[in-house]
Amino acid sequence: MYDLLLKGGHLVDPANHRAGSFDLAIRGGRVARVAPHIARSEAAEVLDVSGLLVLPGLVDIHIHASSEFQGRVAHRMLALAGVTTALDMAGPVDDVLTIARDHGAGIHLACLHRVKPGEMVRTPDPTADELRAGIAAAMDRGALGVKIMGGHYPLTPAANQRVFEIANQLGGWVAIHCGSTESRSDLTGLREALDLKGENHIHIAHINSYCRGTVKEPSLEAVQAIEWLSAARNLVTESYLAVVNGTSGKCVDDIPESDRTRACLEQGGYPATREGLRRAILEGFGRVNVIEGDRAVLRTGPEAVAVWEAAGTNVGISFPVNPPMPRLMLAAARDRAGRFVVDALATDGGGIPRNFTVSAGLRLVQLEVLTLADFVLKACTVPARLLGLPQKGHLGEGADADVAVVDATAAEVRTTIAAGRVVAHHGVVIGKSTRFITTERGRKAVEAAGLEPVVVDLAESGFYRTVSA
Repeated sequence: MYDLLLKGGHLVDPANHRAGSFDLAIRGGRVARVAPHIARSEAAEVLDVSGLLVLPGLVDIHIHASSEFQGRVAHRMLALAGVTTALDMAGPVDDVLTIARDHGAGIHLACLHRVKPGEMVRTPDPTADELRAGIAAAMDRGALGVKIMGGHYPLTPAANQRVFEIANQLGGWVAIHCGSTESRSDLTGLREALDLKGENHIHIAHINSYCRGTVKEPSLEAVQAIEWLSAARNLVTESYLAVVNGTSGKCVDDIPESDRTRACLEQGGYPATREGLRRAILEGFGRVNVIEGDRAVLRTGPEAVAVWEAAGTNVGISFPVNPPMPRLMLAAARDRAGRFVVDALATDGGGIPRNFTVSAGLRLVQLEVLTLADFVLKACTVPARLLGLPQKGHLGEGADADVAVVDATAAEVRTTIAAGRVVAHHGVVIGKSTRFITTERGRKAVEAAGLEPVVVDLAESGFYRTVSA
């Protein structure tokens, strides 16, 4: 007897060369059988998914689920968006673990700990010994590795290079939001990161963020980025499809703390000051991340200013700074061998309300920019391989039963299933707790936090080994 049967859906699973009308049976948290017809009598529970797409659960390798970015609703928002596995890209890891325990929605989560001056390290130019101790401690506390917050809290170029080298030596994951004390979060920062990485393996976050028209016309910036990335090795990349970005509204001495916030204000024609940010929120350019009910939304105007000020300015802020053409070009670009130049579709979402991979991705399918199989590869299959989770991102027999049931016409997720359990259904979140993805050295910390660890070997993951669509 199967635990659950998905009956009558259109299954899309390019990893197993399946696309068409298939029933999918689940038992013990895994895919037990896929066939054109499975009798209803063979399952304890049947979910009629006629007329709907049955896809692998989305694997989003760039989200935020910390207190700073409305973490207590982030898990619910991810589950509603069809995400069954995600990578938090900033931490702090202890905060992310606590929120995952207290506010989990049944999905799988990993975390990178941020390398921030005044927090993990003392200054923007930390020594190798300080970095080694900080990265090792983060991994011991459950993180897969670390992320350089260059666009927000920059390090020196030499320190960025040291982080790359030491994280690789420790066998951890290392990502960068491009930028340093000598470059910005644009093409100059992207070029610098590629030059500094050498043969090290790194993850460059949200490629579209470096194509906003600050160096040259946005489409030409995308062309340049595609050229550079096509020639690079040992690289994980992702891009997102939302118009808005995500940054911090925190001000110190009446100046926004994040370099990215200051840059966005300047881009919008506002002074890079607390008063400039206040005016941007009032006039609709700055959008405050506000919890309403069980999710976060973006708000502007006097009420949003009140929320921002009540929080002492320490809340998430978004700006509409992502031009359309780079988002489209980077999602679709292929190299001469036909491989996607940017590995994955991600959101930089979670608690930031821009979990639009399904809705925006299916619009690209409708426009024939991507095929439906392309979409699944970039949103599900490849990111699972990158994380070293070969049992996820596809619906072959024996795979983890992580599933997103999607209404293609409405471009909306109807049901999300993680490890064989329905965690969200028709807008209602049912799932609880979190399975936390970590390395062997982080297992004890995850268990001590009251969570079930899922241990990966990054040496065997797509971060350190080449994968392709």
